[in-house]
Amino acid sequence: MMKKLLSIALIALILASCVHESPFRSEYYFQAMGRSGEIVITVDTRESGILSGLLPEEIHGRADRISAAIDGEGNVYGGAEGNFGYAGVNALLDWVPEFRKIDGEPFYFQSRSAKLEAAVPRSGILLFSSSSYTEAYALTISDRALLIDDSTAREMAGHDMAIYMNHPSSIPDIGIEIPDETAARIEKALLLFDDDGESGYLTGWVDMDSPSSARTLSTLLRNELLKGIRLRGEKPDFAVLSGYFRAEEDILYIDYPGIDREMVEAVAKASAGGV
Repeated sequence: MMKKLLSIALIALILASCVHESPFRSEYYFQAMGRSGEIVITVDTRESGILSGLLPEEIHGRADRISAAIDGEGNVYGGAEGNFGYAGVNALLDWVPEFRKIDGEPFYFQSRSAKLEAAVPRSGILLFSSSSYTEAYALTISDRALLIDDSTAREMAGHDMAIYMNHPSSIPDIGIEIPDETAARIEKALLLFDDDGESGYLTGWVDMDSPSSARTLSTLLRNELLKGIRLRGEKPDFAVLSGYFRAEEDILYIDYPGIDREMVEAVAKASAGGV
């Protein structure tokens, strides 16, 4: 018992010894995500409580930003940036019985009961994956290449939550049912969300493969809103609804000031699936 208490005290001392920050300063960590078929979700945890309750406090309480990429098969990888020390967190993962250390270059820790691999490759970022830590490490750390341009990345970082899509084959369950055949017609998309604690404001654009696809998606989203309005027993204002989703050529512009909180939490849950 004394040995266990000393171990806990030592780890607590290591974790509390100094404050760490993200090593990504001249560029954003999530810029190395966004390959074809991926959906990138990034959340500013300093400004928003979207992920609160979905992640262990040991992660959420230390993170400034959490970013994740989801592929068409539901695999998730990404990183939590913030106060994560290389020595302290890796020592903690090595000590916790739930994880076993996988030696190699890089080394990482694998959960014994869940699809999760994680480690701190350098102070300031906790890297995680539901499928392959080594691949996530190569893609976003050792051999990273910027796939999201600087302008788009700055816009993403300026909101509580941002979603970037690059030719997705399907859309995770976010409270709106979007058929795979419609999702497959998305070339690229940028959705920006700001949270007020109860509901939120959604803006952005979706670049479809044709004007007809943009109109189809506009109709689908408008019908989903109508469904919710009628379920609440409210009378829809069609003039207002038409302004929320505006199709111009191949692009659908979104400007919606009342996104349902459950939908936001569903998106956040999808991004937290690998942690």
